[in-house]
Amino acid sequence: MIDTAIILAAGLGKRMRDFDPVIPKPLIKVNNKPFIQYAIDLLNEIRAKEIIINVHYKSDEILKFIKSLSQNNIIVSDESDLLLDTGGGIKKIFDKYNINKSLVLNSDVIWGDTDKKLIVDMINNYPEKAEAFLGLVPKRNLKSFKGKGDFCKLKNNDLIRYDESSEPYVYIGAQIICQNAFTGIEKEVFSVNEAWNLCIRKKTLKGYQFNTNALHLGTAESLKEYLNDDK
Repeated sequence: MIDTAIILAAGLGKRMRDFDPVIPKPLIKVNNKPFIQYAIDLLNEIRAKEIIINVHYKSDEILKFIKSLSQNNIIVSDESDLLLDTGGGIKKIFDKYNINKSLVLNSDVIWGDTDKKLIVDMINNYPEKAEAFLGLVPKRNLKSFKGKGDFCKLKNNDLIRYDESSEPYVYIGAQIICQNAFTGIEKEVFSVNEAWNLCIRKKTLKGYQFNTNALHLGTAESLKEYLNDDK
């Protein structure tokens, strides 16, 4: 289905430490399964040939968990010495492994069966002119989201930053991004938002709508709210 997929698991997870100050966020269990396992399971189900996971904070613990899975198709991109942020982490992997395009998943999303079908459809409908194709959810579908929104959708699924001119959409933590999205960015440490902003100017940032009630649990508050609702 897809040759290479990346899971971003190198963040410091500061917003989750009120929930658990010891365990790194990718290993916090939700419904008795670590966060990162949801992303790995999804990628296994869509038969990703190669899974690359970047690590930084408490990398030894995450590496131990990955090793316990005994999956020969998982590669670790070690950022223990320097946290590269989301954009820098992806770019390092692209450069090191000569990758042109990859599916990238965040490790703090509870990916389910419905999401698997949407991810497959997203892959199959990647726009020809896109350099980054972002999975989006209408803000109204995100119960725990407290912000204003990330993007607005224009014609042909072009994206701009949310400016209150139309319905707000929120990035769900899944994207397909190309090496060309990073053209012109020379620094080592940077947010993927910088690449997205470049794509907006080139009109190569496109959106794919997830018509689902997404479970993005990136903060202690949202995770506690989810667990309380699930009782």
